[in-house]
Amino acid sequence: MKKIIYTSVALLLLGFTVLPACNKLKELAKVNLTLDNAKGEFDMPELTAIGEVNLGTADTYINLDSLIKAENSDVSANNIRSVHMKSCTLVLTNGTAINNFSALESCKLEIKSNKKTDYVQMASVTNNPDVEAYSLNMPVDQSIELKDYFLNANVFTIKVSGKNRKMTTQPLHCRVELKYTLEAGL
Repeated sequence: MKKIIYTSVALLLLGFTVLPACNKLKELAKVNLTLDNAKGEFDMPELTAIGEVNLGTADTYINLDSLIKAENSDVSANNIRSVHMKSCTLVLTNGTAINNFSALESCKLEIKSNKKTDYVQMASVTNNPDVEAYSLNMPVDQSIELKDYFLNANVFTIKVSGKNRKMTTQPLHCRVELKYTLEAGL
């Protein structure tokens, strides 16, 4: 009987020492990244009427597996735990005094991936000021979990739409700059 009790106590003590060690090893095999290379470009059409308009779409390619493995070779894109958008900026590369973001009353950005193909709205501006501007910082909903969009994905489609208050006289070339925070681990 004593042997059974001693064996049980020994196994219990062993469990208390091994389990925390396993958790510590899992934490060592963790990667936290800020992805700021998610850039897309599109041509916004000439706005010839006032109203709702599709401003453009852009595909971006991100090799998440390589980026994660560069931080820790034991972790891969299969191990993504969490992804959140951190910031969103639209930049005009050929804007003019009458062809710029002041033409937009509101604007929203949605994304999808080759693994999750339904769009999710990530950023929006509802009352864009009527002032000459060549970049537009869009507030981001950082609470939206994007893990399912990023898990084993590598192609991301960005869609920008909005409502214009003014017409423009030319197509405008726009660059989308997105930043994400990503956590991966075993």
